[in-house]
Amino acid sequence: MNPIQDSFSYLIDTLFRLYMLLVLLRFLFQMTRVDFRNQFVVPVVKLTHPPLAWLRRFVPGLFGIDLSAVVLYLLLGLLNLFILGLLKGVVFNPLGGLLMVFAKMLETTIWVFIAAIFLQAIMSWFIPQPGHPAMRRLGDFTRPILSPIRNMLPAMAGIDFSPIIAFVALNFVRKLLVSPLYYAAVQLM
Repeated sequence: MNPIQDSFSYLIDTLFRLYMLLVLLRFLFQMTRVDFRNQFVVPVVKLTHPPLAWLRRFVPGLFGIDLSAVVLYLLLGLLNLFILGLLKGVVFNPLGGLLMVFAKMLETTIWVFIAAIFLQAIMSWFIPQPGHPAMRRLGDFTRPILSPIRNMLPAMAGIDFSPIIAFVALNFVRKLLVSPLYYAAVQLM
């Protein structure tokens, strides 16, 4: 691939992945019931609202899950792979591509939670008040992951070990689920 094609591939892939991250964050904010009026959440909601509002006409929700966000993420990922395949002259397999995008969605979800838990742990050193707005929002977002761990393992000597256990568990799930999905996707492509 020549440098111009490589540059355009990089730019297209980066733009698609950034917007896909916003769509995934919107989905995760809905799943974790984060307040949509929050100053950190409002930009994500505004940037993702137009395509999701249109897509909701065709894709209904299911058990409180916004399937339109999942469908939008998958469609954007497939379109990204298709465009990159055209630029590189690679034949595109839709089934392998769909599996690849789904694996990427799971992996990105895990990394988003790892980053949020890490940020919450670091911020707790500098902002010890749990009522601080930033800490409250991060707490709302990470609660579905950390609460079950905290219920099983309370803080010992005032130290909360739940983030460490969450890191290990999330990485275990990533290796257990995502790696085989990537392998299967590559085999299909």
